[in-house]
Amino acid sequence: MKTLKQVEATRKTYHKDPTINTIHRASLLVPEIQDTTTEISFLNHFLLKRQYSNIACKITAIDTNGKKIKSKLHKIDKPTVYNFPLSGMVSESVSNYMVEFFSPDNLFIPFPAVMVNHHGKNFINQVHAFNRVLNDVFEDEEINSHQVKEASIDLLVNEDTDTFLLFNAGPLPCKDYLEIEVTTPNQTIKQKSNIDLPRFGTKKIEFKKTFEQLENGTSGIVKVKQPTQFLFYGRMLAGQIKNDGAFSANHTYYDSSTSSEYWDDSSDSARFYPYFPNLKNTVRLYPILSPSELQIKLNIFDRDGNGIKEYDIDSLSSPSAKFLEANVESLISQDSIDINTISTFSITATPLSGKTPTRIGHQLSYGAGGLDTSIAVSLFNHNIYNPPNKKSFKWGQIITGGQYNAYVGIVADGAENAKIDHQDANVKFYDDTGLILEKSVVIKNRTANVLEFPKILTSINGYSTDKPKSIWCVVEGEQYGLNFFTATWNNKSNHCSGDHGF
Repeated sequence: MKTLKQVEATRKTYHKDPTINTIHRASLLVPEIQDTTTEISFLNHFLLKRQYSNIACKITAIDTNGKKIKSKLHKIDKPTVYNFPLSGMVSESVSNYMVEFFSPDNLFIPFPAVMVNHHGKNFINQVHAFNRVLNDVFEDEEINSHQVKEASIDLLVNEDTDTFLLFNAGPLPCKDYLEIEVTTPNQTIKQKSNIDLPRFGTKKIEFKKTFEQLENGTSGIVKVKQPTQFLFYGRMLAGQIKNDGAFSANHTYYDSSTSSEYWDDSSDSARFYPYFPNLKNTVRLYPILSPSELQIKLNIFDRDGNGIKEYDIDSLSSPSAKFLEANVESLISQDSIDINTISTFSITATPLSGKTPTRIGHQLSYGAGGLDTSIAVSLFNHNIYNPPNKKSFKWGQIITGGQYNAYVGIVADGAENAKIDHQDANVKFYDDTGLILEKSVVIKNRTANVLEFPKILTSINGYSTDKPKSIWCVVEGEQYGLNFFTATWNNKSNHCSGDHGF
């Protein structure tokens, strides 16, 4: 991984001179998963954000032996949503699809803003691009010079639920092993899982089979040491899976507990999240930060941005065997707070000693009774670089229609920008035909504007919501601080999925 300070240094360099160390290829790998259909979806942000009209997207199907089956080139030049069904692209069995974007203009970031969607019976899993073949040996030296373990913060094993990891080989065969560590409140178990894969092969690790000693109802922390792979940036797909194959998964997180990287002071880190009514609103924080001890608080805010209640959750020590879970509904039940008055909730981390870790990654989870969302997020800190006159431009995917409802939460984050009273936001919605809806909203600082789907689409005459589809939202504001979150759930199974915006 790159340290966050390295990422910040790269951002500052680009803002000074965008012609230095330019990037002209962005890519991702998309695994084929049994009993699902796989697609990618993205908004042509190249055009809408940067006015780039000369973008090529090349999609390559790779078989289970690591050989190319077929590539197809697509020109990306319209202000629309692009949906590419990948399953069925070829008749042969596929392990992965390589998706590559090429541009004569500077793409700045080698990871494209693409969502990977796996559709199954009564569930959809959404995750943004999470692994890729690196562009050259220089990027390999930069990315793979600092190795840390990966962490999954979704461990649960019970009668109808298992936890899984999906490991991916890069552009070379991989014969090695994973070192998997499971830490529960009562024990730490370590296990090696042998890897012998052709290039671009995948291996699924199921925890009930790998750790037979895990008792029913076990939850805890998973850490995995992966082998270093040349020219490959490999995060794993990790999550919970039901006995019928439905799953909710996200990319793994960095385990920074063996890496000491801190801001130059002990300032608070914090972030605001939309409160979604009729769903379970939860945040989980795991001891995967640079060595530290942080006091964690959760605050609830009303529709005017005023604080309703502050809850002192607990201290979080990293490394340790203890993780924290803060559920909004459980907290407010003791105080008779009317949920209809809640607009947002925030998480704040304060060092009890020493300086503040740069990366305070955690999980935002929304639930409707089935599988919960798994959204990877990080807290904001005032030391994060924001260029002068920075504006808000965020965009993300909504899946709705058919059996699927969704919430979209647009947040004016008081932790990212505390200097404003409100945000005047322009919100646009796109599908594969182009712009379908536009509206202006005023969002007070520390509040969220929550939109319901497909309900909002009924204002468009004749718009069909009979089948699930990807709709993308763009949020623009004159000041920075606007953020985007979404949660989608199936009306039959109540399985949820969602993500943050780009």
